[in-house]
Amino acid sequence: MSNVTRRYSLRLAFVLFLGVLAGGCATIKSGSHYDELASFDNYRSFSWIADEPLIVGHGDSPSVSPLTQKKITDAIERELVNRGFVLSGDRETADFVVAYTVGTRDRIEATSYPIAYRGMWGWHLYGGHYYDTEVVHRMYTEGTLGIDVFDGKTKQPVWHGWATKTISPSDRQNPSPSIQKAVSAIFARFPSTAGED
Repeated sequence: MSNVTRRYSLRLAFVLFLGVLAGGCATIKSGSHYDELASFDNYRSFSWIADEPLIVGHGDSPSVSPLTQKKITDAIERELVNRGFVLSGDRETADFVVAYTVGTRDRIEATSYPIAYRGMWGWHLYGGHYYDTEVVHRMYTEGTLGIDVFDGKTKQPVWHGWATKTISPSDRQNPSPSIQKAVSAIFARFPSTAGED
């Protein structure tokens, strides 16, 4: 195999590896934490914390469109109803109220890989192979959805769940599937399901 062919093969393998790596980054990562002193056993009904449940910093504009906000609220309602909770129109009497946040962050990932090549002159070590380093930069946008639950009586926060995912072109065109997956992943860690003993 010639030097040129070997270097081309190594570069092709490297590009394929990056494709697999980028595909792996599409995985949704999620987590949560809660107030250990709070009791979730009696939660049966929920409502939104406000008519607009997306929490935005003072003076900031929402980072997602109104249509995306609707998709998120629909997904959260659907998930909670599927878990046995009842949506209440009265947030003052609901057992808990829900709010959420959305954020995006542009990131740059730099990865360094050794690339082998056969030297034409100089010292010949380990069969005459030398190693060079190739650094690849990848820019991507990471989206985060956070969901907060507040106790209806005490008005105190009792649970926070979150999910992050690298936003793909298909997510931008149709965010609904990723939103639903993220919401389901978040509530998989919710401490209770209505009706459970």
